Amino acid sequence: MSHHTEIDQYAKGSTLFGFDPRVKLICTIVFVVAVAMFRQIEAIIVAGIFVLGLVLASRIPLKHFAINYAMALVFIAFAAFTMLITSGPENALLIFLRISVSVMALLLLVTTTPFFKMIKAFRALHMPKLLANMIMFTYRFIFLLIDEMERMRLARKARGYSRGKNLLDKKAFETISATIGMVFVRSNIRANNIYDALLSRGYTGEIKSFGKLKAGPRDAILALAFGLVTLISIMVEMGVVQWTI
Repeated sequence: MSHHTEIDQYAKGSTLFGFDPRVKLICTIVFVVAVAMFRQIEAIIVAGIFVLGLVLASRIPLKHFAINYAMALVFIAFAAFTMLITSGPENALLIFLRISVSVMALLLLVTTTPFFKMIKAFRALHMPKLLANMIMFTYRFIFLLIDEMERMRLARKARGYSRGKNLLDKKAFETISATIGMVFVRSNIRANNIYDALLSRGYTGEIKSFGKLKAGPRDAILALAFGLVTLISIMVEMGVVQWTI
C-alpha cells in the first residue's frame, strides 16, 4: 500500500479544526462568490490579505498548502494567459488574482476540515444524499486507483519489464492501455467488495459519524470576520472606500 498525501491530513492540528464546518462552508462560499464578482484589483487584494492571514494563523504547513495550490496554478495561469491575449494585461492580472484568492479560500476550507465532516456539513445544508455519497466515494476511489496502478507497476518491475519507457515507443501505448483496462477491472472488483462490506455493517446510504455539529460563540466570531472583510472589499469595489496601490 503506497502512502497518500491527503488534503485534510493536517486538519486536526489546525487552529480552525474545532470550528463548525457548516459555518466555515457558508462563509467560504459567500466569500468566494463575492471575490468572483470583483472588478477592482484593490478589493481583491483586501480579500487576499485576509485569506493569507487565515492561512498563517491556521498552522497548516505552508509547504502542504503551496503544493495543493500549485496543482491549480496551471489552470489559473492558462486562464490568465487567455485573458492576456484577448483583453490585455490588466484583465489578465485581475483574473489571476481573483481565481487565486478563491482557490486559496477553498483550500483553506478543505485543509482545515476533515473530509467526512465536510460531507456532513453538506448534508446538513440539504445536499442530496446521492450527490454526497458520490463525492465521498469518488474521493476515496482516487486513492484506490493509485494503489492499483502502483501494484501493477511493481509487478511489471518484478518481472523484469523494461520496455515502453517513453511515448515514442510503441510498447508504451500498449502498456498504458493494458494498465488502464486492468485498473478499472480490479477497481470494479474492489468496489463490489467494499459495497458488500458496507451493507454488512448496516450501511443504508446515509453518512454517519460520531458527534453532532454545533455552532458556538467562536463560530459567530469567524462568521463576523468573514462578513466584515467581505463588506470592506465590496465597499472598496464600489468606491465607497478609496484606496489606491
